Amino acid sequence: MQARSSGNAQGIDVSRYQGDIDWPKVKADGISFVFAKATEGISYRDPTFESNIAGAKKAGLIVGAYHFLTAKSTEAAKMEAANFAGAIKAVGGVHLPPVMDYENNPAGLGRAAINAIAQTFLREIESLTGAHPMVYTGNSFASNFNASLGKYPLWIARYG
Repeated sequence: MQARSSGNAQGIDVSRYQGDIDWPKVKADGISFVFAKATEGISYRDPTFESNIAGAKKAGLIVGAYHFLTAKSTEAAKMEAANFAGAIKAVGGVHLPPVMDYENNPAGLGRAAINAIAQTFLREIESLTGAHPMVYTGNSFASNFNASLGKYPLWIARYG
């Protein structure tokens, strides 16, 4: 993992849990990019996504979006990708690659199902947006992924 350094680009990820954000202050603190939670599941849209993207863009930040994946089937993965693509379109697009946040398995799916769902979501979001997506996950959940996901950039969570 790359060590933090003042010479590295500094970014944050945000969702409704951060409340109202003072985007000019974020920019003044040296942050250059932000990933905002856009969607989760088939129909949920983060209620602060549009305002976070608008505020971050206005402050001159580079913006990206992520989707928290909850699909239990490839059919659901396609519907989740459509929800995510719709949210990205609603804000006029983003600068950074779309991100699939897949970091837990409450349904107890096997590795084959996890990989099929992830592949389906990633292919569908790329088809809908024209952008090559990224994968966000934690170290332990990443052990479920097979080599088929290796063509996507990987962002490992740094919890805490």
